Amino acid sequence: MRKLHLVLRRSGVVEEVEERFAGLPGPRGYPVRLVLLGLVCACYEKASTNLDDAFETITFGISDRLRTELGVPGCDIEDQGAVNALYNRFHRAWSRLVRLLDPVPHQRRSRLSRAEGRRVATAWNGPGSEPALRRLEELANRLVTTPVRIAFTKGLMRHWHGDIAIDTTAVPSWARPHTRRRSSLEVSANWHYKGGGDREFGYSATLAIAAHADPARAGRYPQLTLGMVLHTPQKDMGRHAHYVSAVLSHLTGLRGFTAADRAYTALHPEDFHRPLRALGFMPVLDLTKTQVNPETHHQGAIAKAGRLFCPRTPRPLLDLYQRIRGAKNERERGPLREQLREIEPYALVRKATADERGNERYSCPAAKVNCAWAAEREQHGSGRVTRVPAVIDLGDPRSRRTHPAGRPTVTVPSVPFGERPKCCDQSSVTVQAHVMPRMRQDLPWQSASWALTYQSLRSHIEGGNGRLKSVDAALPAREKRQPRGRIAQSLLAAITVMVENITELERFRRASRDSARTVLDLGDDEVLIPYPAVPGGSTSARDVVGRSP
Repeated sequence: MRKLHLVLRRSGVVEEVEERFAGLPGPRGYPVRLVLLGLVCACYEKASTNLDDAFETITFGISDRLRTELGVPGCDIEDQGAVNALYNRFHRAWSRLVRLLDPVPHQRRSRLSRAEGRRVATAWNGPGSEPALRRLEELANRLVTTPVRIAFTKGLMRHWHGDIAIDTTAVPSWARPHTRRRSSLEVSANWHYKGGGDREFGYSATLAIAAHADPARAGRYPQLTLGMVLHTPQKDMGRHAHYVSAVLSHLTGLRGFTAADRAYTALHPEDFHRPLRALGFMPVLDLTKTQVNPETHHQGAIAKAGRLFCPRTPRPLLDLYQRIRGAKNERERGPLREQLREIEPYALVRKATADERGNERYSCPAAKVNCAWAAEREQHGSGRVTRVPAVIDLGDPRSRRTHPAGRPTVTVPSVPFGERPKCCDQSSVTVQAHVMPRMRQDLPWQSASWALTYQSLRSHIEGGNGRLKSVDAALPAREKRQPRGRIAQSLLAAITVMVENITELERFRRASRDSARTVLDLGDDEVLIPYPAVPGGSTSARDVVGRSP
C-alpha cells in the first residue's frame, strides 16, 4: 500500500485533480486521492478496477496505523447502513471527478437514440473537445509513465537503446454495443477489429513498449509500457502514436527503431511517418501487397518497395519483391531473401540525411556496378580515365567487391549523353519528401537486417499485450472495469497499465537477485525525471542520441 501511494503521489495526478476540486462549491466530500489510491490498490491486489473492490480495499484492507496516516474514513463493517453511506460518499467523489473532466456531458443512465448518440460521439472526437482530451491523455500518461521515470532515474534502463514497438489493442467495454435504434452507453466506443477477423466492442489503446532489435539484449532491462492513449477505434491512430512517442522523446534522448504493423504503414504520412521521423525515430514497417506491386519512376530511377534502383536493374530481381510479399510463411521467404541480396548493387545510395524539408540526396550506384554510361559520365565530367588495378588482393574483401571483375555489369543501349535518364546523366539526384513517404525506411524492406529487427520488435509488442491481457492484469476483462464513460475507461485502463509496469519492475529486480521492495524508492541523490510540460513540442537535434542503422 505504501509503495503504491508513493507512486501515485509522484505521478502528479493527485495534485492536479485536487487543484481542480478546490475551486468547486459545496463540501469537500470523500477525498478523491483516496478514491484513486483505492483503485490502484484493488488493481494491484485483485486485478480489478471496479469501485466496489476499490472501496473494500481502501476501507477494510489496510492496517489501522496506515488508515490513520492516510486519513482514510472508517466505519464498522458490521453496520451495513454505515458501510452503504460511506460507499455512497466514495462513489460520489468518483462521479464528481468524471464530470469534472468530461468535455461532453450527456445522459449516461439510459441509452440515447442512435442519432443523438452519433452527435455526442462526433462532439467527443471533434475540435471542441480537443483541449479536454489532451488533458485526459496527459493524466493517463502521467500514471503510466511514473514507473518508467523511476526506472530511468534508478538506471534500470541503461541497457535499453531507444527501440520501441507501437501497436493498438482492444479494451472491451462493459456496455452493450450500438443498435440500429439505440446508441450504447459508451457513446464514443465502437468495434475494434483484430487481425484474425474477430472484433470487440469498446475502445482501442495505442501502446508504446520498450523493445530491442538486438536479441542479445533480452532480459537486460525491464520491458515497460512507455505510453498509452485510449481512443475510439480507427480514429487518429497516427496522432496517438505520435503523442506517445513525443512524450517518450522528452523523457530520454535515446532514439532507435520503431516498429508497427501494416495498419500504421497505410496511415497518412503527415499523421504518422513524418512526425515520427522528425522526432528522430527510425520506422521499421511492413508493406502491403498494394504498396509492393506498383512500380514508378523518379528522376529516371525505378521506385520500388521504398527504394530507388538503377533504370537498368534486371527484371527478375525486381520481381522478387512481389514473390516475397506473396509468400505464405518464413520458410518460403528465407530463400527469396537470399536471392534479394543480388539487387543491392543496383540500389541508389543515400548520401546524407534529410534536410529541413525532408528532401534527400541519392547517388548513382556506379561504384557497385560496371556501367558504360557511368564511365562515360565520369570521363565527360573530369576528362580523366579511371585506371583499373590489374591485380586483385583476394585476402581483402573490399578489394574484391570494388574491383570491376567482381561487380555485375549493366547492359545499356546506345543513347547519346543528355538524352539518358536524369539519374544516369548526373552522379546524384535530389529525392523529394513526397516520393514514397510511407515506404522509405532506413533498413531496406525484407533485407536480413530488416527482418531481424522487425520480427524482434513485433515479438515485444505481442509479449507486452500478452502480459496486459493475462489474468494478473486483465485489461480485456470488461467485468473488472465496469464504470462507464470514456473518462472512466481512460483512467482505469491507465491504472491497469501503471500497475503492470510496477509489477514488471518488481519482476526485473527479483530476476536480478535484488530487493524488489526497494525498486520504487529513490535515494537522496536521485531526482525523479519530471513529466514533460509540452509533450508535443519540438526536440532539439543536439538532445537526440540516435544510432546509425
